[in-house]
Parts: sequence; structure tokens; C-alpha cells
Amino acid sequence: MWGGENIIEFFDVLRERGSILVEYTSESVPGVVLFKLLNYTFSQYGKNVGVIITDFLDTLAIYRYQAEFTGVPTFEPLKHSLVIKVGGKIPTGNVVTKIPISGYSVYKTLHENALSRVDTANKAFVINIQIGLENIMNLFDKRELIEQLHDIGEYIVTKQSDVRDILFLNVDAIRKVPIDVLPMLNVIVPIIARIEKPNVLKITKSILPDLENKMVNLEVTT
Repeated sequence: MWGGENIIEFFDVLRERGSILVEYTSESVPGVVLFKLLNYTFSQYGKNVGVIITDFLDTLAIYRYQAEFTGVPTFEPLKHSLVIKVGGKIPTGNVVTKIPISGYSVYKTLHENALSRVDTANKAFVINIQIGLENIMNLFDKRELIEQLHDIGEYIVTKQSDVRDILFLNVDAIRKVPIDVLPMLNVIVPIIARIEKPNVLKITKSILPDLENKMVNLEVTT
């Protein structure tokens, strides 16, 4: 087991205006991680934090199933989070907008419009979560993927308000997309974490030296 000095809290990682890419494989259980993080967030900050989840192609339903199957509560996080649903058919959580599957330029406009209509006033900060990103990446061609990656980078480096981004990505599911998106995302996103176990994240890259190779033990924070 790791020494105590190597274990940190999740919000030591997700700092003001920060962004984190959570990588996982097809053998992982990201739903447990997501709902542990959400339960901890609302227990610590209550209504002072706003949470927006962009759910690509029913990924949130899968995550919820994983969490509930292992006994992790999902009712309160889903009640207090706002969901932008991109494609899919399963109603999950507090869906405020539905976006049909489309080419990237259309998707981008619709998603930006949906985000602009979400009321996050009077919140100390906002957590912006994207899950199932690999699903939509598999639908885009090379040019659309490059444009999408550029826009992710532009957003991360220019955002002014305290929005803290978490992108979940199944690295197995993007191996056959038209371009190698993972190295490009690893350059763009300042902090990369990997799901080691259902209760553990490992920081594999950080522009902040004090976070490099740290472990986030989610059992400590639930």
C-alpha cells in the first residue's frame, strides 16, 4: 500500500479553473468513480457548487448502473446535477437539453447554446463533466476530430470563470479513430489521472509538480 503522504483529496487535484482527463480501460468501472466524486462534491459544497454533465449516447445510464450495482448512491447526485444529453434514448438524471447526433460543426453550435442556457448563477464554482466522449469521437472524421481537439484546447486555456472540467475517456475505445487523439489530449489537458481501482485514481501527469504520481483514494472522501 502507499504511504499516507502520497494520498490526496480530489479537490487538491481539481483546483480553480482546472481541468482533468480521467483515463480508463474497458475493464474499469468509471461509474463508481463518477458517483463517488459527485457524492463527495455535494456533501462538501452542497448547493454552492453547480454540476453539469454532458452525457454522450446513454453513458450516464451505464455509469449509474455500475454505481448502483456496487452500492454507491446515485439519487442525490442525479437530482442536483444538470444533464445535457447528446444522442441516446435512456432518460437519466435531470435532463435540461437533448442534442441529436450530428456532424461536429452542428454539434458544437448546439452544445455551446445548451451550455449558455444553463443557469449556474450564485454558485461558488461549476464542475463541467463529459462522459462517453469516445462514443462521439468514433463518429467524427479526421478533420472534425482535429477541430474538436482544437476547440477543447482553446476552451481550456481561455476560460475566465471558475469552471472545473472533468473528461472521462475510455482509451480502449479510441484506438481506431482516424487520428491518435490521446497524445494530443495529453498535451492539452493539464492533469491526467488513470483509474487504478474503483476507489483509486493515480495522477500520471500534472503541470503542478506537487501532484505528480499522487494517489486519490476515493474511499477517504466518500
